[in-house]
Amino acid sequence: MKDIPILNVYYLLCYAWGRVQERSTTRLTALSSLSTVQDLLGKVLAGGVNHLFRRGMDRGYVEVREDLLGIRGKLMLTEMAKRALRARSRAACEFEELAVDILPNRILRASLRELLRPHLDVHRTVRREVHSAYRRLDAVSRIRLERNAFGQVRLAGSRRLYAFLLSVCRLLYDSSIVDEQSGRSAFRDFRRDEATMWKLFEEFVTGFYRREQRRYRVNPTGRRIAWSGAGFRSETDRARIPVMEADLILDSPGRRIIMDTKFYRDGPSSGRGGMGKLHSNNLYQLLAYLRNRDKQFPDGPRHEGILLYPQVGTEPVRADIRLERFRIQARTVNLNQVWGDIHKEMLETI
Repeated sequence: MKDIPILNVYYLLCYAWGRVQERSTTRLTALSSLSTVQDLLGKVLAGGVNHLFRRGMDRGYVEVREDLLGIRGKLMLTEMAKRALRARSRAACEFEELAVDILPNRILRASLRELLRPHLDVHRTVRREVHSAYRRLDAVSRIRLERNAFGQVRLAGSRRLYAFLLSVCRLLYDSSIVDEQSGRSAFRDFRRDEATMWKLFEEFVTGFYRREQRRYRVNPTGRRIAWSGAGFRSETDRARIPVMEADLILDSPGRRIIMDTKFYRDGPSSGRGGMGKLHSNNLYQLLAYLRNRDKQFPDGPRHEGILLYPQVGTEPVRADIRLERFRIQARTVNLNQVWGDIHKEMLETI
């Protein structure tokens, strides 16, 4: 599979993380001229931080300890006695102050600092933008970014830009690899990492159909599918049964579709030197979803399934079969073409 063009990677990220912005021709032209994903992440992150700075960075109450001439907040009497502050007419105070030095902004600053490191090989023009954005966060503490920091962030529902930028930070963090022997970091182009692209492709497909069509309800009852006729003697037995969770369910009065997204760099077939056969596990899994959800919701049209893959090579995959009276289609979408054609293919798939 050829690497997906940088501009298309940007679209994937926007749909996956709920940030499909107004299309500025100038901005898109600037993005399409980039040659690496680290340049893309740097430009998007710097532009986002600059936008937040102009709009007003989020603030939160942070705990401050300070020696003051007066009294503010809570007095720390033990600290005052230990350091003989009263003799200097000082009071050790602990209080909360509204400030920009909160965890989301610390993650943004740490990620911008990472983009300035030599091993990321960021283009000089993008590096200047990143450095400018980094300097705007001088009032924010520097931290050593750890994986668990992302799970500690709590954002209000209206903070969509923050959520998007923190997702960019997480992708940047996950794409940085530390060599255990030398301790040096290297950057991995996530387009070549199947697990990362699989998750991104799934989130993109869901985000795309939420925004770009109105015929179907998306995941109207959630993605989880109940096992039909399952019985359990205990909660322990219940816990042993794997959860069935579809990637995407599209529901309308006329059609009910269970879509399973897959991302293979070598294509959707298990054969070599040609089309070959579809992966049997993909079919078995989708067939289990169809059987059980059709029994869970028997009223309405019969469920059908779609296996959706990125296209590999020059020929698209178009398969249409019936298994146990369920219609199952296999389709590919070419992510290496102009975005308007991708948009059209995605809508034609359903």
